[in-house]
Formats: sequence, C-alpha cells, structure tokens
Amino acid sequence: MKKSGFTLVEIMIVVAIVGLLASMGMLAIRKSVKTSKIKNTQAELEMMSAAALQLAWDTGRWPNGNPRNMGASLEMWDISLPSCGLMDTDGSFNEWKGPYYGGEVEDQWGNPYFFDPDYNIGGVNHVVVGSFGPNGKGRNQYDSDDIYVLLDD
Repeated sequence: MKKSGFTLVEIMIVVAIVGLLASMGMLAIRKSVKTSKIKNTQAELEMMSAAALQLAWDTGRWPNGNPRNMGASLEMWDISLPSCGLMDTDGSFNEWKGPYYGGEVEDQWGNPYFFDPDYNIGGVNHVVVGSFGPNGKGRNQYDSDDIYVLLDD
C-alpha cells in the first residue's frame, strides 16, 4: 500500500522558501517606503521654494523678513509662523499677497521644514528651504541626509 502526502523535510523546505521570499519582499517594501518619503519631501520643498521666491518677488523680503538682496543668518525653523510670511503674515511684509504656501509644515519624519539663508554646502553659504532628513539632525548641523532646495541659484 502506497501512502501519499508530504514528508516533514519537504514541508520544512517549502516553509523556508516562503520565509525567504517574504523577507525579501519586506526589504523591498522598506526600501520603497524610504524612497517615497524622500520623494514626497522633495516635492513639498519644491512647492515651498516656489512660495518663498514668490514672497521675495512680491515683498522684497525672504521668509525671515530680511531684504532679498541682503545676506543674513536668521533662520526660520517654523515656516507656519506669521513672521515667516509664507502661510500668513504678521503685517511686516509690505505688498504681501499670500498665502503663498498651504502644504505640509513637517517632513515625512515629523521634523519641521526650515528656511536657512546661510546653509553651508561645501564651504559656501546658500539660501535654502529644507528638511533635516531621516535622522532629524538640524539647526546648523549640516549632514548628508538633509534634503533641500536652493533659492539663490
């Protein structure tokens, strides 16, 4: 009499293969989630940069309130504040025609977007809007995972 069915070894091999495929799938999903967070943050920063430039063209001032043609080191760590001028105004921006920006005020990792008129890139200061990136290190601690858009090029 012939018995049909699977042996324990065959079942263990199938379970091992399924586990391997599942772990490979999870790695791919994690990578795509990380990539999508970065892309989403970049898209928000592009919109924010257009808003900051429009504010500067309309009022002659950057979101930190300084004249557009003046180098300054006053960063704005919270772009939603009326003193920033992007979403609302505190009255200090002549010719304000906003709101200029209505998007997210925090990046995909829960860190606030920022405006920095002296962001150091390779020893040269630039005007940027940015995100501290996945590691969240910021406030003049420049590192390689920061995401930013230049406003002065």
